[in-house]
Amino acid sequence: CRLDPTPCRCGRTHRRMGRVLGRSDDMLIIRGVNVFPSQIEAVLVGIEGLEPHYQLIVDREGSLDTLEVQVELSEKQFAGADEIKTLQKLENQLRKDMKDYLGITARIKLVEPKTIQRSEGKSSRVIDKRKI
Repeated sequence: CRLDPTPCRCGRTHRRMGRVLGRSDDMLIIRGVNVFPSQIEAVLVGIEGLEPHYQLIVDREGSLDTLEVQVELSEKQFAGADEIKTLQKLENQLRKDMKDYLGITARIKLVEPKTIQRSEGKSSRVIDKRKI
């Protein structure tokens, strides 16, 4: 969760805890920032043309952790994606929204509809390639 510095409606001025973002065992730490898959999903649902099917790939390059977000285009967006500029604009918007919301820069990879594996039960959205 995050600390909210804005005053409460009741008049109290102490910092307040925001809502809980997810389970601590789902949390990823990328470049010192706590990232929950639910935060990424919240960004994705706000962008037209994307499906809520995504996969996170965490890797390490040198001493820095990297995050790649693979997200499916909607059928409609994919069918109408005849111009590469349209896809680049969507990718840039998603990258900016991720940076604004999470505080980190993620690599974005837009993939065709129905290419991210679906699973029964709890989905495995995170692939951690870091060697610890």
